[in-house]
Amino acid sequence: MPRRGDAPVSPSPRAQGRSGPGRLAAAWAVATFAALAALQGAPGIPRDEGALVARAEGGIVSLARGGTPPLGPALAGAAHAAGSRLGLSHLRSFRLGSALAGALLSALLALAARTIAGPAAGLLAPALFWLAPRTLHAGLVATPDLALAALSLAAVLAWRWASSAERPAWTAGLAGALLGAAILARADAWTLALALALHAAAIGVLARREGPGVPGAAAAPAKLGIAALFCAAAVLGAWPGALKAGLGPWLPPAGGALAPLFLLAAVPLPLLWAFAGGLGHALARLAGAVRSRARDPFASDDALLVLAALAALGGSALAHAPAGARPFLHGLPFLALLGARALLRAAALAWPARQGTLAAALALLVLYPGVRSAGLAFPDGTSAWNELAGGAPGAASRGLRRQDGGEAAGALLATVNARAAPGARIWWPGISPAAVALYARDGRLRPDLAEAAGPDDADLAVVALDGGSRDAEYRAWSALRTARPAAGVYVDEVPTALVYARPGAWR
Repeated sequence: MPRRGDAPVSPSPRAQGRSGPGRLAAAWAVATFAALAALQGAPGIPRDEGALVARAEGGIVSLARGGTPPLGPALAGAAHAAGSRLGLSHLRSFRLGSALAGALLSALLALAARTIAGPAAGLLAPALFWLAPRTLHAGLVATPDLALAALSLAAVLAWRWASSAERPAWTAGLAGALLGAAILARADAWTLALALALHAAAIGVLARREGPGVPGAAAAPAKLGIAALFCAAAVLGAWPGALKAGLGPWLPPAGGALAPLFLLAAVPLPLLWAFAGGLGHALARLAGAVRSRARDPFASDDALLVLAALAALGGSALAHAPAGARPFLHGLPFLALLGARALLRAAALAWPARQGTLAAALALLVLYPGVRSAGLAFPDGTSAWNELAGGAPGAASRGLRRQDGGEAAGALLATVNARAAPGARIWWPGISPAAVALYARDGRLRPDLAEAAGPDDADLAVVALDGGSRDAEYRAWSALRTARPAAGVYVDEVPTALVYARPGAWR
């Protein structure tokens, strides 16, 4: 039972009967998959996606023997095989794996929130995760981020189930296997092991406070050891190349310590308030449990979710994660769970007689700015910044990244196809050769257009702007003898990709 005065906010029993946990999770999964699959044709190809697709085309054996985690490319490759049979385009087939991972994540969020805080939280928690530009964008491209988020949440929920004193020790193997799968998606998931270890220690402390001989105190270390064994077996069994990869995938990248700070500028401000409120509410419950002499049976839930969120956010600084704002993504499901519970609890305390109406109004106030920001930034969700950064213009003035790796150029392809002279040679600075090849193979680029090695032998230059050096743009001006762009993509008047053309090469 929850602590007195802090019960989950739930509708009437009749309303609960109309929406069981399985039905709610299935509805969120279907809606998520349908929305992501419908929108996946719009975004351009970031550098990481181009590299992942190239690896996926190399085959399963090369993935297992490689020096980077294999699950992302393997999922993309399997999705491509299925999507091709359904008649999807080359690129959309690879991206179908992200839609599947997103559907799983929504279902798990709905189930977990409903279990922890009631049916209303099951409705709200997935919305808190998805209705923001960057989380939506993660579901539209073939990167391992959503798979990592879904598997991280699954591993933590499996550990929550297995860590109960009533469960036999072997059940912790499921949590370990899922944690291993998360590491196979992206190596920085190893920090979640620290969260599980600290949670096991907390269970032992809380159990011992009840008196000697309590099963939970003795079982927690054994369960942690079983989880560690299953995790290691999953990682080494599916990724033998990890033994030869060295320390590279596990060490901090340059500038990685700043990654958690991107959360403050990349997520819409009302959502940040909800996440902060959720953390504060959980920490207050934990503090109350520490002051209380009797063990709070829900205190371990608070500890687990807080530890998992902090481990994911801290891992983006301590572990080897991509540059930019994406590393914190797998911490957001835990923040969404805590935020949904805190928002509903605030409504119950503020107006008990009308808590449902007030909760709906608060949810609208929190979610609408994210919906509006996602709509304005689409399909370039990684170009969106919040009010603390001053929006896209403020972020640009501070030198923050305008995109994740050249994906904004995708919005220019239709214009280039329509107006480039026949046989034009194009230089693509800031856009990976793998992405250009994928555009051509997907039919998004005219087959007669050739790729130029540099600006001097190019007729056109499609320049992706990422907020860093503008040397490539200056080289295009000099070689093509013009500083006036022929076409461009802008987010809130901030350029993210520009086309420069030699005289006669643009019709």
